[in-house]
Amino acid sequence: MPPVPRTIRLQSDSNAHDRPWRVAVEQGFFAAEGLNVEYHEDNPQGVSGRVENFSERWKETQLQQGALEVYPVCEWGAIERVQTLGKGKIIGLDTTVRTGAIMVRKDSRIKNLSELRNVPIAVTWHAGTFYAAIEVLEAAGVPFDEIKLVHANDRLEALLSGQTEAAALMEPLVSRAAEAGCRNIADLRWRGGIVAGDDVDDETAGKLTRALNRAIAWLRENEERSREQVLRDLKPEQRNTGMMPELVGVEGSQPAEFQEKVDWMMHRGFLTEAPAYKDVVRGK
Repeated sequence: MPPVPRTIRLQSDSNAHDRPWRVAVEQGFFAAEGLNVEYHEDNPQGVSGRVENFSERWKETQLQQGALEVYPVCEWGAIERVQTLGKGKIIGLDTTVRTGAIMVRKDSRIKNLSELRNVPIAVTWHAGTFYAAIEVLEAAGVPFDEIKLVHANDRLEALLSGQTEAAALMEPLVSRAAEAGCRNIADLRWRGGIVAGDDVDDETAGKLTRALNRAIAWLRENEERSREQVLRDLKPEQRNTGMMPELVGVEGSQPAEFQEKVDWMMHRGFLTEAPAYKDVVRGK
């Protein structure tokens, strides 16, 4: 009898950025590695579940309880979650360079990032856009203690209703905001990290990596289908202009880059103690 495929349960909450995972399922790349991947898309409670930290804390709990083996998260969040949880390891940087934008309403007085000093900006708390927004605002000269990020279950609604002056968004919200007349005043870019439970050994991690990189190659070779796949939550006419993530493939988390992220988070109070690389990242 052939061996029973190893089952890997995975939770995503970003179709646009986690699409290579779905492609690896659809195209049989995981199956070719002897893996049965159960891929679940989207926040399990939808918009109503987007309370502060819900999505990532829910995934942490599922990983801890053995209901999930793997989940992708922003690189900053991966470091913080593994340290807090005390279980699992970062097995690599995720498949894409993720993309987003800080946007304001069409009639907003805000013309550039420096004018967002002490101005409320809607974010999902401690998600990738949260950290990326801080980076881009600081680069524009806004001091950290004058950056006012506020959690919103529905960031687009917070922006359009005037609850906040700006919002840090990712697709499909970027295109929906543009359709409503909003202006993009800054692009956001960041990497994701792949967190795996302790029972995902090096061999299984290697199989996941090979399958995901095959999916990246498939998406590169099928440009039209790639855009349709990645931006499937948009109207067909919006897909030609939608913001696409950069397809880079799974890469290892390098010590120097890891330490840079840790130092950045420590300086801003996002970590109470600096984790060691060997305690958080599965080395090669």
